[in-house]
Amino acid sequence: MFRFGFAVAASILVLCGCNSEPPLGVAKGKVTYKGAAATEGSVLFTDDSQGVAYVADIDSEGNFAFQVAKGHGLPPGTYHVAIQPPRLNKPSMDMVPPVTVDPDKYPKIPKKYHDHKSSGFTATVKPGANEPFLFEMN
Repeated sequence: MFRFGFAVAASILVLCGCNSEPPLGVAKGKVTYKGAAATEGSVLFTDDSQGVAYVADIDSEGNFAFQVAKGHGLPPGTYHVAIQPPRLNKPSMDMVPPVTVDPDKYPKIPKKYHDHKSSGFTATVKPGANEPFLFEMN
């Protein structure tokens, strides 16, 4: 009888969706360089306290949007932000050796923005809707 009661209680917890994680926060926006849309590159949100980093590609109009396995957005938190040259190795299931990028080939993404420790950009993602982020490089 005890096992049956335990199984029923566990099932109820699973079915009611008791989840201690807050919902994702929408994390999208635009990157500009000297007032014009950045047309290539990646945006990197890093949370050193959690030991995590997330990356989103910049499209031809300067827009980016994060998506994780659980859906569109990111876990809530405060992130340090870097703007980096385009990723040459897109994520895949194959083992691909890292490719180094010559930062001088991307003058519209100044080197100071390549590292989240020197970019000066931060972003606070709240659960649910967020205003679009704007990162202006100069």
